[in-house]
Amino acid sequence: MDVKFLYIFLVGVLILLNERINVIALPALRERQEPADNTTLGTWKIVGDSGVSGMHAVVVAPKKVIFIDRLEQNHLKKSDGLAAISSEYDLDTNQARPLSVYTNTFCSAGSFLANGTLIEAGGSTGDDINYRSGLQTIRVYDKDIGDWIELEGILPSNRWYPTMITLPNGNLMILGGSTKAVAVNRADINNPTFTIYPPPNGVMQDHEFEFLTATLPNNLYPIVHLIPNDEGKALLFVFASKESIAFDLGTGQTVKTYPKMPGGFRSYPLTGTSIMLPLSPIDNYKPTIMICGGNKDREITSVSEASCGRLALTTENAEWEMDDFGGTPRVMPDVTYLVDGTILFVNGAGTGFAGLRKGQGANSLYTADNPVLFPTHYDPIAKTYKALASTNIPRVYHSVATLLPDGTVLVAGSNPSSVVSLGIKFPTEYRVEIFTPPYLYTTTPRPNIVSLQDIPTNQQRIPIFYDEAITMVVHIKSSDLQPSLKAAIIHHGFVTHSTNMNQRYVNLNIENFYPDESIADQYVVTLKLPPNPTIIAPGPHYIYLFNYNAPCVIGVDVLLN
Repeated sequence: MDVKFLYIFLVGVLILLNERINVIALPALRERQEPADNTTLGTWKIVGDSGVSGMHAVVVAPKKVIFIDRLEQNHLKKSDGLAAISSEYDLDTNQARPLSVYTNTFCSAGSFLANGTLIEAGGSTGDDINYRSGLQTIRVYDKDIGDWIELEGILPSNRWYPTMITLPNGNLMILGGSTKAVAVNRADINNPTFTIYPPPNGVMQDHEFEFLTATLPNNLYPIVHLIPNDEGKALLFVFASKESIAFDLGTGQTVKTYPKMPGGFRSYPLTGTSIMLPLSPIDNYKPTIMICGGNKDREITSVSEASCGRLALTTENAEWEMDDFGGTPRVMPDVTYLVDGTILFVNGAGTGFAGLRKGQGANSLYTADNPVLFPTHYDPIAKTYKALASTNIPRVYHSVATLLPDGTVLVAGSNPSSVVSLGIKFPTEYRVEIFTPPYLYTTTPRPNIVSLQDIPTNQQRIPIFYDEAITMVVHIKSSDLQPSLKAAIIHHGFVTHSTNMNQRYVNLNIENFYPDESIADQYVVTLKLPPNPTIIAPGPHYIYLFNYNAPCVIGVDVLLN
């Protein structure tokens, strides 16, 4: 039976009977009309095959995405004939190229150094004669050779389900996790520590982080965001379970304890998702965190959380501002910015929790069910939700979504099985989809950024610097409207398990904007970059322009330092 029809039918029965129905389906889901055309709710298109199931995804260039899976028998083979567990996906050709990884990347983490190098850390044991343990491995993606370099055994302790964040000084913090694979974390395997890479004194070492002891057992993939400040401090918002703190890395002290978040649990395995709302110089980059979804109970039949909370991190006596997540329960949702500063929630399930399928054949059970097939669009200024067009591919455990530089959203993954499983209810998923948001169907001319700092765009990563005024040349096709621009710098993050590490959106001031009299439909724009690296960490980002309701053709690949 069509899932959407089932939802509508159950809601109708509830109204007729005027009594509570105790079913697994989702009584909180709204009835939703399909669009008359694709300009209002967006469209979906299957574009290719990821080669490896997309458990992790990261944009590494304007037209390239890296996928990372765990150790399993994917159909994409390396030159030695072994199954690949990482691939480089070309967005122009929609072809996947195998990468060389020989340590198990299962449930690892990733982030970028200030110089633009992608680092990936942790994983699981090696369960195959050809693959080794990744629990203490750091992997370096070398863009010059287009492949991974594996540094085995250099982490001081095992890391499974850690989180990584780029710090204001450009180094990385690797936080938390457990020392072995587990369904729910527990004290004897908990790893309540962090390590810094590269190590400041040349020696990798762990440092205690008591918060991850207090938040057992739902504390894997802790939520971490850098808090903007004027002092240049490495001040971190850290959340696990229902609890959160502000932690000063420089002093090693918790400087603020926030109120407990209402509702269910929000971190693995009762997995929700988080995002820092777009920052703006208008209010001195005042930070607000938004956390959505999750579940109250680790039960297959438990209806997911239909709630979100917003917390203003620097407001005195801040409290969680709660809403109903647009009326749609989701566990394991993914969240990504759109170019215009609005937010897209996608993927996930209406019941259950994160985990692998139990058993085999007709009697097997999935730990999550009732996949939510439509994305929800959130306007952070109006605080409104809108359901958009549906896909027909369920994306549950081990799914990903990320903004692409052309303003679309890539969606991939889903593999709630312990081995590659096809032809079942929720198969190992290799299909790559592109969701085209409604703003790309605009008739308003889209800006085409020709150059930045006199360097042609997207032929190389362009270096830029904090508190700098930068100049770009932009082509905007003539229309009845005089151009009206907005600008932003976005870090696309590293996505896995509903956690988008380091994802960030910062509005930029436009200091000057005037026509280039020598060339028709061409303009010169001067932008002011953020004043310090606590607002957006150093590393690779993309700069975007927006003309009324029309995003630029493609963002500009930059390196901010």
